[in-house]
Amino acid sequence: MKRKYILLLTLFLIVLNSCSDKDHLKEIRPVRTVFVYMVASDLENDLRGNIEDMIAVATPENLNGGNLVVFYSKNKEEAELFEIKEGMNGVVTRHHIRDYENKSAISPLVMREVLNEVVSLYPADSYGMILSSHASGWLPANFKSMLRSFGEENQKNMELDELASALPDHFFDFLLFDACSMGAIECVYELRNKAEYIISSPSEILSPGFPYRKVLPILFQNTPDMNQVADEFYNFYSTYRYHYGNMSVVKTEPLDELAGIVRMIVSTAGGEEATHDLPFSDLQILSYFSSPTHLYDFGDVIKRLATDEQYSHFQTSLDNVVTEKRYTERIFFAVVGDRPVEIYSGLSVYPLQKELTELNTWYRQLDWYKAVYDNSYLEMKR
Repeated sequence: MKRKYILLLTLFLIVLNSCSDKDHLKEIRPVRTVFVYMVASDLENDLRGNIEDMIAVATPENLNGGNLVVFYSKNKEEAELFEIKEGMNGVVTRHHIRDYENKSAISPLVMREVLNEVVSLYPADSYGMILSSHASGWLPANFKSMLRSFGEENQKNMELDELASALPDHFFDFLLFDACSMGAIECVYELRNKAEYIISSPSEILSPGFPYRKVLPILFQNTPDMNQVADEFYNFYSTYRYHYGNMSVVKTEPLDELAGIVRMIVSTAGGEEATHDLPFSDLQILSYFSSPTHLYDFGDVIKRLATDEQYSHFQTSLDNVVTEKRYTERIFFAVVGDRPVEIYSGLSVYPLQKELTELNTWYRQLDWYKAVYDNSYLEMKR
Protein backbone atom coordinates (compact mmCIF):
# COMPACT_ATOMS: atom_id res chain seq x y z
CA MET A 1 0.00 0.00 0.00
CA LYS A 2 2.83 2.38 0.92
CA ARG A 3 4.48 1.71 -2.42
CA LYS A 4 1.18 2.54 -4.14
CA TYR A 5 0.98 5.93 -2.42
CA ILE A 6 4.60 6.69 -3.33
CA LEU A 7 3.90 5.79 -6.97
CA LEU A 8 0.78 7.97 -7.07
CA LEU A 9 2.66 10.87 -5.48
CA THR A 10 5.47 10.52 -8.02
CA LEU A 11 3.01 10.52 -10.93
CA PHE A 12 1.25 13.58 -9.48
CA LEU A 13 4.54 15.49 -9.21
CA ILE A 14 5.48 14.53 -12.80
CA VAL A 15 2.10 15.76 -14.10
CA LEU A 16 2.33 18.95 -12.02
CA ASN A 17 5.83 19.65 -13.27
CA SER A 18 4.73 18.98 -16.86
CA CYS A 19 1.85 21.44 -16.53
CA SER A 20 4.19 24.00 -15.02
CA ASP A 21 6.57 23.61 -17.99
CA LYS A 22 3.68 24.07 -20.43
CA ASP A 23 2.51 27.22 -18.63
CA HIS A 24 6.06 28.54 -18.75
CA LEU A 25 6.28 27.85 -22.48
CA LYS A 26 3.01 29.70 -23.05
CA GLU A 27 4.50 32.76 -21.39
CA ILE A 28 7.52 32.85 -23.71
CA ARG A 29 6.90 35.35 -26.49
CA PRO A 30 9.05 36.70 -29.33
CA VAL A 31 11.18 39.69 -28.49
CA ARG A 32 9.59 41.81 -31.21
CA THR A 33 6.98 41.98 -33.93
CA VAL A 34 7.81 44.46 -36.69
CA PHE A 35 4.79 45.60 -38.68
CA VAL A 36 5.38 47.08 -42.15
CA TYR A 37 2.59 49.29 -43.50
CA MET A 38 2.97 49.96 -47.22
CA VAL A 39 0.74 52.20 -49.35
CA ALA A 40 1.96 51.68 -52.89
CA SER A 41 0.45 54.37 -55.14
CA ASP A 42 2.99 54.77 -57.97
CA LEU A 43 5.77 53.24 -55.85
CA GLU A 44 4.65 49.67 -56.51
CA ASN A 45 7.85 48.48 -58.19
CA ASP A 46 10.05 50.03 -55.50
CA LEU A 47 8.00 48.64 -52.62
CA ARG A 48 8.02 45.20 -54.14
CA GLY A 49 11.80 45.52 -54.37
CA ASN A 50 11.86 46.40 -50.67
CA ILE A 51 9.82 43.28 -49.90
CA GLU A 52 12.26 41.14 -51.89
CA ASP A 53 15.13 42.64 -49.91
CA MET A 54 13.34 41.78 -46.67
CA ILE A 55 12.78 38.21 -47.85
CA ALA A 56 16.48 37.94 -48.69
CA VAL A 57 17.55 38.53 -45.07
CA ALA A 58 14.55 37.41 -42.97
CA THR A 59 16.20 34.24 -41.68
CA PRO A 60 15.22 32.97 -38.21
CA GLU A 61 18.61 34.13 -36.96
CA ASN A 62 18.22 37.67 -38.35
CA LEU A 63 14.64 37.94 -37.05
CA ASN A 64 15.89 36.84 -33.62
CA GLY A 65 12.80 34.66 -33.22
CA GLY A 66 10.55 37.63 -33.96
CA ASN A 67 7.73 38.25 -36.43
CA LEU A 68 7.88 40.29 -39.65
CA VAL A 69 4.37 41.13 -40.85
CA VAL A 70 3.56 43.25 -43.92
CA PHE A 71 0.37 45.05 -44.93
CA TYR A 72 0.68 45.88 -48.62
CA SER A 73 -2.00 48.07 -50.18
CA LYS A 74 -1.84 48.18 -53.96
CA ASN A 75 -4.91 50.42 -54.08
CA LYS A 76 -8.18 50.95 -52.23
CA GLU A 77 -9.69 47.82 -53.76
CA GLU A 78 -6.76 45.45 -53.24
CA ALA A 79 -4.56 44.86 -50.19
CA GLU A 80 -2.89 41.88 -48.53
CA LEU A 81 -1.55 41.00 -45.08
CA PHE A 82 1.29 38.49 -45.08
CA GLU A 83 4.16 37.26 -42.94
CA ILE A 84 7.73 36.91 -44.13
CA LYS A 85 9.36 33.86 -42.57
CA GLU A 86 11.15 30.60 -43.24
CA GLY A 87 8.88 27.82 -44.49
CA MET A 88 8.92 24.08 -43.83
CA ASN A 89 11.43 23.66 -46.67
CA GLY A 90 13.87 26.08 -45.06
CA VAL A 91 13.23 28.81 -47.65
CA VAL A 92 12.21 32.31 -46.54
CA THR A 93 9.16 33.55 -48.40
CA ARG A 94 5.77 35.28 -48.07
CA HIS A 95 3.07 33.48 -46.10
CA HIS A 96 -0.39 34.79 -46.93
CA ILE A 97 -2.62 35.72 -43.99
CA ARG A 98 -5.59 37.42 -45.58
CA ASP A 99 -6.79 39.77 -48.32
CA TYR A 100 -8.59 43.07 -47.83
CA GLU A 101 -11.11 44.45 -50.27
CA ASN A 102 -12.44 48.00 -50.40
CA LYS A 103 -10.38 49.04 -47.38
CA SER A 104 -8.73 52.44 -47.63
CA ALA A 105 -5.15 52.20 -46.36
CA ILE A 106 -5.12 55.93 -45.61
CA SER A 107 -8.10 55.64 -43.25
CA PRO A 108 -6.99 55.84 -39.59
CA LEU A 109 -9.74 53.35 -38.74
CA VAL A 110 -8.37 50.82 -41.22
CA MET A 111 -4.80 51.34 -40.03
CA ARG A 112 -5.87 50.74 -36.42
CA GLU A 113 -7.95 47.72 -37.47
CA VAL A 114 -5.03 46.07 -39.26
CA LEU A 115 -2.64 46.91 -36.42
CA ASN A 116 -4.99 45.36 -33.87
CA GLU A 117 -5.20 42.23 -36.00
CA VAL A 118 -1.42 41.98 -36.22
CA VAL A 119 -1.02 42.40 -32.47
CA SER A 120 -3.66 39.72 -31.86
CA LEU A 121 -2.06 37.25 -34.28
CA TYR A 122 1.56 38.01 -33.37
CA PRO A 123 1.90 38.89 -29.68
CA ALA A 124 5.41 39.92 -28.66
CA ASP A 125 7.27 41.66 -25.87
CA SER A 126 7.69 44.76 -28.04
CA TYR A 127 6.64 46.23 -31.37
CA GLY A 128 8.14 48.35 -34.12
CA MET A 129 6.45 49.82 -37.18
CA ILE A 130 7.71 50.78 -40.63
CA LEU A 131 5.52 53.19 -42.63
CA SER A 132 6.29 53.27 -46.33
CA SER A 133 4.66 55.50 -48.94
CA HIS A 134 4.67 59.06 -50.22
CA ALA A 135 4.61 61.85 -47.63
CA SER A 136 5.03 65.59 -47.17
CA GLY A 137 5.58 65.87 -43.43
CA TRP A 138 3.02 67.86 -41.48
CA LEU A 139 1.79 69.82 -44.50
CA PRO A 140 -1.95 69.26 -45.03
CA ALA A 141 -3.00 66.82 -47.71
CA ASN A 142 -3.98 68.27 -51.08
CA PHE A 143 -3.19 71.81 -49.87
CA LYS A 144 -2.52 73.28 -53.30
CA SER A 145 0.31 71.80 -55.42
CA MET A 146 1.78 68.35 -54.76
CA LEU A 147 1.43 67.93 -50.99
CA ARG A 148 0.57 64.49 -49.71
CA SER A 149 0.96 64.28 -45.89
CA PHE A 150 1.44 60.53 -45.25
CA GLY A 151 0.30 57.95 -47.78
CA GLU A 152 -1.24 58.37 -51.20
CA GLU A 153 -4.24 56.45 -52.47
CA ASN A 154 -6.29 57.45 -55.49
CA GLN A 155 -5.01 61.02 -55.05
CA LYS A 156 -6.21 61.15 -51.45
CA ASN A 157 -4.06 61.19 -48.34
CA MET A 158 -3.85 60.81 -44.56
CA GLU A 159 -3.34 63.93 -42.44
CA LEU A 160 -0.74 63.97 -39.66
CA ASP A 161 -3.39 64.18 -36.92
CA GLU A 162 -5.23 61.23 -38.49
CA LEU A 163 -2.03 59.20 -38.45
CA ALA A 164 -1.51 60.07 -34.78
CA SER A 165 -5.07 59.00 -33.97
CA ALA A 166 -4.50 55.60 -35.63
CA LEU A 167 -1.44 54.72 -33.53
CA PRO A 168 -1.75 53.76 -29.84
CA ASP A 169 0.20 55.72 -27.24
CA HIS A 170 3.35 54.33 -25.61
CA PHE A 171 3.25 51.15 -27.69
CA PHE A 172 6.13 51.06 -30.17
CA ASP A 173 9.87 50.82 -29.64
CA PHE A 174 10.28 52.69 -32.88
CA LEU A 175 8.50 54.19 -35.88
CA LEU A 176 10.55 54.15 -39.07
CA PHE A 177 9.32 56.34 -41.92
CA ASP A 178 10.36 55.18 -45.36
CA ALA A 179 8.65 58.29 -46.68
CA CYS A 180 9.72 61.81 -47.59
CA SER A 181 9.87 64.79 -45.23
CA MET A 182 8.58 63.11 -42.05
CA GLY A 183 11.64 64.31 -40.14
CA ALA A 184 9.95 67.60 -39.24
CA ILE A 185 9.81 68.84 -35.65
CA GLU A 186 6.05 69.17 -36.12
CA CYS A 187 5.78 65.47 -37.08
CA VAL A 188 7.97 63.97 -34.39
CA TYR A 189 6.32 66.14 -31.74
CA GLU A 190 2.82 65.12 -32.87
CA LEU A 191 3.91 61.46 -32.64
CA ARG A 192 6.05 61.82 -29.49
CA ASN A 193 3.80 59.60 -27.38
CA LYS A 194 3.66 56.78 -29.94
CA ALA A 195 7.23 55.43 -29.86
CA GLU A 196 10.50 55.71 -28.01
CA TYR A 197 12.38 56.46 -31.24
CA ILE A 198 11.40 57.91 -34.60
CA ILE A 199 13.68 57.35 -37.59
CA SER A 200 12.90 59.67 -40.49
CA SER A 201 14.25 62.09 -43.06
CA PRO A 202 13.49 65.83 -43.18
CA SER A 203 14.12 65.63 -46.91
CA GLU A 204 13.04 63.58 -49.89
CA ILE A 205 13.96 59.89 -49.86
CA LEU A 206 14.87 58.41 -53.23
CA SER A 207 12.53 55.70 -54.47
CA PRO A 208 14.72 52.69 -53.48
CA GLY A 209 13.97 53.61 -49.87
CA PHE A 210 15.83 52.01 -46.97
CA PRO A 211 18.54 49.38 -47.53
CA TYR A 212 16.53 46.66 -45.79
CA ARG A 213 19.18 43.96 -46.27
CA LYS A 214 21.32 45.93 -43.82
CA VAL A 215 18.63 47.56 -41.69
CA LEU A 216 16.17 44.75 -41.05
CA PRO A 217 18.41 42.58 -38.83
CA ILE A 218 19.19 45.63 -36.68
CA LEU A 219 15.48 46.20 -35.99
CA PHE A 220 15.16 42.70 -34.51
CA GLN A 221 18.05 42.99 -32.08
CA ASN A 222 17.07 42.68 -28.41
CA THR A 223 18.04 46.35 -28.10
CA PRO A 224 18.10 47.81 -31.61
CA ASP A 225 20.86 50.30 -32.35
CA MET A 226 18.76 53.01 -33.95
CA ASN A 227 21.79 55.14 -34.71
CA GLN A 228 23.18 52.26 -36.77
CA VAL A 229 19.98 52.30 -38.85
CA ALA A 230 20.70 55.91 -39.83
CA ASP A 231 24.33 55.02 -40.49
CA GLU A 232 23.37 52.19 -42.84
CA PHE A 233 20.99 54.51 -44.69
CA TYR A 234 23.80 57.02 -45.16
CA ASN A 235 26.32 54.34 -46.14
CA PHE A 236 23.98 53.12 -48.86
CA TYR A 237 23.25 56.52 -50.41
CA SER A 238 26.79 57.86 -50.06
CA THR A 239 27.86 55.14 -52.54
CA TYR A 240 24.61 54.95 -54.57
CA ARG A 241 24.68 56.31 -58.13
CA TYR A 242 22.67 59.29 -56.86
CA HIS A 243 24.40 60.58 -53.72
CA TYR A 244 21.40 61.99 -51.89
CA GLY A 245 20.32 60.78 -48.48
CA ASN A 246 19.55 62.57 -45.19
CA MET A 247 18.42 60.65 -42.11
CA SER A 248 17.91 61.31 -38.40
CA VAL A 249 17.09 59.40 -35.23
CA VAL A 250 14.86 61.15 -32.68
CA LYS A 251 14.48 60.10 -29.07
CA THR A 252 11.01 61.30 -28.16
CA GLU A 253 11.21 61.51 -24.36
CA PRO A 254 13.18 64.84 -24.29
CA LEU A 255 10.93 66.54 -26.87
CA ASP A 256 8.82 68.39 -24.30
CA GLU A 257 11.94 69.93 -22.78
CA LEU A 258 13.05 71.04 -26.25
CA ALA A 259 9.62 72.57 -26.91
CA GLY A 260 9.91 74.55 -23.67
CA ILE A 261 13.27 76.00 -24.70
CA VAL A 262 12.00 76.93 -28.16
CA ARG A 263 8.95 78.51 -26.56
CA MET A 264 11.20 80.74 -24.46
CA ILE A 265 13.28 81.72 -27.50
CA VAL A 266 10.24 82.52 -29.66
CA SER A 267 8.58 84.46 -26.84
CA THR A 268 11.69 86.58 -26.29
CA ALA A 269 12.00 87.17 -30.04
CA GLY A 270 8.44 88.48 -30.34
CA GLY A 271 6.02 85.54 -30.35
CA GLU A 272 4.18 84.26 -33.38
CA GLU A 273 5.31 87.15 -35.55
CA ALA A 274 8.98 86.53 -34.74
CA THR A 275 9.52 84.45 -37.86
CA HIS A 276 7.85 86.82 -40.32
CA ASP A 277 11.04 88.78 -41.00
CA LEU A 278 13.45 85.87 -41.28
CA PRO A 279 15.77 85.97 -44.33
CA PHE A 280 14.02 83.04 -46.01
CA SER A 281 16.23 83.13 -49.09
CA ASP A 282 19.27 82.51 -46.87
CA LEU A 283 17.81 79.66 -44.80
CA GLN A 284 18.81 76.06 -45.42
CA ILE A 285 15.92 74.35 -47.20
CA LEU A 286 15.44 70.66 -46.37
CA SER A 287 12.17 70.03 -48.24
CA TYR A 288 11.41 72.07 -51.34
CA PHE A 289 7.78 72.46 -52.42
CA SER A 290 6.72 74.69 -55.28
CA SER A 291 3.79 75.90 -53.15
CA PRO A 292 2.85 77.03 -50.59
CA THR A 293 6.08 76.81 -48.56
CA HIS A 294 9.42 75.12 -48.10
CA LEU A 295 10.51 73.36 -44.91
CA TYR A 296 13.71 74.79 -43.43
CA ASP A 297 16.43 73.50 -41.16
CA PHE A 298 15.22 73.65 -37.56
CA GLY A 299 18.56 74.68 -36.07
CA ASP A 300 19.16 77.34 -38.72
CA VAL A 301 15.81 78.99 -37.98
CA ILE A 302 16.23 78.93 -34.20
CA LYS A 303 19.78 80.30 -34.36
CA ARG A 304 18.46 83.40 -36.12
CA LEU A 305 15.87 83.97 -33.39
CA ALA A 306 17.90 83.16 -30.27
CA THR A 307 20.57 84.92 -28.25
CA ASP A 308 23.90 83.12 -28.03
CA GLU A 309 23.06 81.83 -24.56
CA GLN A 310 19.60 80.70 -25.63
CA TYR A 311 20.99 78.93 -28.66
CA SER A 312 23.53 77.08 -26.50
CA HIS A 313 20.67 75.74 -24.32
CA PHE A 314 18.71 74.86 -27.46
CA GLN A 315 21.62 72.97 -29.01
CA THR A 316 22.21 70.95 -25.83
CA SER A 317 18.54 69.97 -25.74
CA LEU A 318 18.47 69.21 -29.47
CA ASP A 319 21.48 66.89 -29.06
CA ASN A 320 19.46 64.91 -26.50
CA VAL A 321 16.59 64.61 -28.98
CA VAL A 322 18.46 63.94 -32.23
CA THR A 323 20.76 61.07 -31.28
CA GLU A 324 22.10 60.58 -34.82
CA LYS A 325 22.01 62.69 -37.98
CA ARG A 326 23.59 61.76 -41.28
CA TYR A 327 23.53 63.69 -44.53
CA THR A 328 25.17 63.69 -47.92
CA GLU A 329 26.87 66.79 -49.33
CA ARG A 330 23.95 67.56 -51.61
CA ILE A 331 20.20 67.26 -51.26
CA PHE A 332 17.69 66.25 -53.93
CA PHE A 333 14.53 68.23 -54.66
CA ALA A 334 12.19 66.79 -57.28
CA VAL A 335 11.03 70.31 -58.16
CA VAL A 336 14.39 72.00 -58.78
CA GLY A 337 17.10 69.32 -58.77
CA ASP A 338 19.91 69.08 -56.23
CA ARG A 339 21.34 71.73 -53.92
CA PRO A 340 24.20 71.73 -51.38
CA VAL A 341 23.59 70.88 -47.72
CA GLU A 342 25.42 73.52 -45.69
CA ILE A 343 23.50 73.24 -42.41
CA TYR A 344 21.84 70.12 -41.05
CA SER A 345 20.37 69.89 -37.55
CA GLY A 346 18.48 66.68 -38.31
CA LEU A 347 14.97 68.18 -38.34
CA SER A 348 13.01 70.63 -40.47
CA VAL A 349 10.56 73.29 -39.32
CA TYR A 350 7.96 75.61 -40.81
CA PRO A 351 8.51 79.24 -39.76
CA LEU A 352 5.16 81.05 -39.71
CA GLN A 353 4.91 83.39 -42.70
CA LYS A 354 2.65 86.42 -42.66
CA GLU A 355 1.25 86.00 -46.16
CA LEU A 356 0.32 82.32 -45.71
CA THR A 357 -2.76 82.95 -43.60
CA GLU A 358 -4.62 79.79 -44.63
CA LEU A 359 -1.64 77.56 -43.95
CA ASN A 360 -1.00 79.32 -40.63
CA THR A 361 -4.59 78.60 -39.57
CA TRP A 362 -4.06 74.91 -40.25
CA TYR A 363 -0.66 74.99 -38.49
CA ARG A 364 -2.30 76.25 -35.29
CA GLN A 365 -3.98 72.85 -34.91
CA LEU A 366 -0.65 71.08 -34.41
CA ASP A 367 0.68 70.12 -30.99
CA TRP A 368 3.99 71.81 -31.81
CA TYR A 369 2.32 75.16 -32.42
CA LYS A 370 0.34 74.83 -29.20
CA ALA A 371 3.43 73.93 -27.17
CA VAL A 372 5.56 76.75 -28.59
CA TYR A 373 3.13 79.61 -29.31
CA ASP A 374 -0.19 79.05 -27.51
CA ASN A 375 -0.40 80.34 -23.92
CA SER A 376 -3.84 78.82 -23.35
CA TYR A 377 -2.44 75.37 -24.19
CA LEU A 378 0.09 75.60 -21.37
CA GLU A 379 -2.58 76.80 -18.92
CA MET A 380 -4.77 73.84 -19.90
CA LYS A 381 -1.87 71.41 -19.31
CA ARG A 382 -1.38 72.80 -15.81
